[in-house]
Amino acid sequence: MTLTENCYALSGFVTVGGHITVNPGVHVVVGSESTISFENDGTLTAIGTADKPIVFEGKDHTAGFWRGLNFQTNSSKNQLSYVTVEDAGEAGEDSGAVIVSVAARLAMDHTTVRNATGNGLNVLQRGILTRFEANHFEATGTPIRAKAADLAMIDPATTFANNKKNHVLAYFNECVVSDDATWRALPVPYRFACSPEIKGHVTIEAGAHLEFDSNVGIDVTQDGSLSAEGTAEKPIVFTGADETPGFWSGIYFESKSAKNLLSNATITYAGQDSNISGGLCIGVGAAAKVIASEIAHNAVDGIRVLQNGTLNADAETSNRFHDNKVNIQREN
Repeated sequence: MTLTENCYALSGFVTVGGHITVNPGVHVVVGSESTISFENDGTLTAIGTADKPIVFEGKDHTAGFWRGLNFQTNSSKNQLSYVTVEDAGEAGEDSGAVIVSVAARLAMDHTTVRNATGNGLNVLQRGILTRFEANHFEATGTPIRAKAADLAMIDPATTFANNKKNHVLAYFNECVVSDDATWRALPVPYRFACSPEIKGHVTIEAGAHLEFDSNVGIDVTQDGSLSAEGTAEKPIVFTGADETPGFWSGIYFESKSAKNLLSNATITYAGQDSNISGGLCIGVGAAAKVIASEIAHNAVDGIRVLQNGTLNADAETSNRFHDNKVNIQREN
């Protein structure tokens, strides 16, 4: 089916099992609590233009008036380009104005998600973002809820405005980064509700801001590595969602890779009281270099180095330490 430029009305739970093409300029007005779900062989290609965007909107402009677009198919045909999805997205962890469901696939660019009660975009387990460019999230609950592996897809041209929780949320399912990835400096923070296991090489751009929930931290595994090189003007921030010493776990290096580097970063409010804790902890036989960084307000150690761990010799003098119980604790 092809929808040509016109206005269409839908109500109820709409299940699509074929391919729908939506042409530029189409308006789709959706009834209360309705869902448009693409299942089995169902797909959607909605490609508008800057002058003629495609609009999916509620019959009433009330936040969360309808439930949203739910992509459940793994097809390259699923695409939103120059589309507005408005008044959708009820509250709930697995809800969203746009849902990329389990093992589904979606490309999304120049798309606005606006006036959602819950999540704007929600990428579920094994869901795949094949493209994500220059989107806009406004007046949602949480603009983007995604897996840790999805974070590399989010580009700094994406904008955010007036969201209740103005951050990109990495949630607990599949909190593993297996491939090499770059986490870009976004206009809003990354918020981690899970502890990402880094198994590839992750680069964090200068100016990125990372916040962590309670008991959450970064684990750089034996096969992984982490490079976070900020600048004096654009430091990289690692901090707790609450400014309480020991609120989050910190950064734990199990890897001895020469790529492990933190420069012009701040690590604050971490360091739970345990045998391996610290704002930054270098594990047994692991290695990391930390320079020109601020390490402060950590509950126990600013940096803890376990047996046979390697930290650059000038770490004490090349970084700024304050308000830690101990600045650097060496166990070897």
